Amino acid sequence: MRSGEPSPGPSPGPASVVSVALLCALLLTGGGPPEATAVPAEGADDGMAVLERAAGSNGRVAYSAIREVRGPEGSGTEEGVDVHVVNSPGAGLAMSAPGEDEHAFVVLASSALESLDSRLLDVLGDTYRVADAGPARLDGRRARLVEALRADSTVAGRFWVDAETGLLLGRTVYDRAGERAFSTSLTGLDLGEGDWPEGAPGDAPWGDALNEGELDGLREAGWVVPEHLTWNLRMVDARAKRYGGERVVHAVYSDGLSQVSVFVQRGKLGTEHPSTLRDGYTGTGTGGSGVTTGHDTIFGGDVGQYQSVWQANGFVYTVLADAPADLASSAVAALPGPEDSGFWARVLRGLSRLGLL
Repeated sequence: MRSGEPSPGPSPGPASVVSVALLCALLLTGGGPPEATAVPAEGADDGMAVLERAAGSNGRVAYSAIREVRGPEGSGTEEGVDVHVVNSPGAGLAMSAPGEDEHAFVVLASSALESLDSRLLDVLGDTYRVADAGPARLDGRRARLVEALRADSTVAGRFWVDAETGLLLGRTVYDRAGERAFSTSLTGLDLGEGDWPEGAPGDAPWGDALNEGELDGLREAGWVVPEHLTWNLRMVDARAKRYGGERVVHAVYSDGLSQVSVFVQRGKLGTEHPSTLRDGYTGTGTGGSGVTTGHDTIFGGDVGQYQSVWQANGFVYTVLADAPADLASSAVAALPGPEDSGFWARVLRGLSRLGLL
């Protein structure tokens, strides 16, 4: 050691090295609260048993009621729509406008994703913390309230499950700002067999289910059918059928709260079906070829539903979403966009306005 240089001092012992390592680990992992989009949200899913009971209730409990569907607050859709429903275990769910049973439509018990099922509960538990929030009341009935919490503990959704029957009485989905995106609830619940509309048209499951091998084959042939659309939207169902001899693929994505349907088909849009995306976004399309925009699927109608149709790389994409606006926009942004149309600029501007960029 040269004269005038400080002595290096004693070498750190094992205990000092361990302390430094622990301090570094704390600095790296303790930088702040978790992001809302962190997956999975930490914590016990002590509300899952309540929802599992609700998932099986439609197959056990006969009832009739009014299903109220409400859109986003402040959107002009607060009044929503009311649907008369009759549930018959083993047969399905009949739906009609109140007082117009002649127009009833039956969703068969085998139809996918009309109510909670194991697929939706799996993705719900993998994404959110599913917490039992205790007793509550809805439409005068005793219920159990279950909350789906994001990783930052904000509420993404609430479920009200009937204490007596286990029926799902109500469900509300919230956007990042905590505002209601859409909700459904059963009112005037009447237990027991209701007036079943004989001869009403039925809804068979949409097309043939696609297995992993078939999906991989489609992807290799250029079809864009991802497993995930965005951080919390995972494919829960994929099917295909033919319209006019052409194959159409229908993939359903969900976080257990919202649902986004993506229809993919080869072809291009004609001028009679211009590409559109609600909230002011538009694409382009001319010279249509073998494209159908009627996909025979049931969503929330004009209440809480976002729609977009566009063409890209020889395919036409149709998106229907019962989801908050930010989630619907993120789902659209995860798919191929029209070339040279300004489409993505508008989508990105929309995402920016929603605080997602």
